[in-house]
Amino acid sequence: MRDAWTLIELIFVIVVIGVLTSFALPKFNDTREYATANSIKQDIGSISRAVQSYYLIKGDIDDISDATSFNDSLWTKDGSGLKLDYVISGSSCVSIEVDKSNPVSLVVDIDGSSHAICQKLVELGVKSSTEELY
Repeated sequence: MRDAWTLIELIFVIVVIGVLTSFALPKFNDTREYATANSIKQDIGSISRAVQSYYLIKGDIDDISDATSFNDSLWTKDGSGLKLDYVISGSSCVSIEVDKSNPVSLVVDIDGSSHAICQKLVELGVKSSTEELY
């Protein structure tokens, strides 16, 4: 009976682990990007429904943060209070804006070319849209 592993056996095990890792890491990164994209997709839906409900009840909206709460570290609000941006690596991936021209509408703009996560959003079926608020 043997008491130890040979050097060849150890090298073989390390090579096998390296090959398995080379397949697993890209899949892990891709899964993380899809998870982030799904989270953004949920945020878009939640913010849109909240703004629509608020406008339906109040008849006017002066600030998006009156209608909904959002993660300030992920979403940035502009000075007018009517526009939210999801910025990744310095470029806006998603923009949600209340356009107060007649008729009042909610504009969701997706820039699928700005970042890999934004491309995942497009792959998940998220599209730019304009919805009239009633």
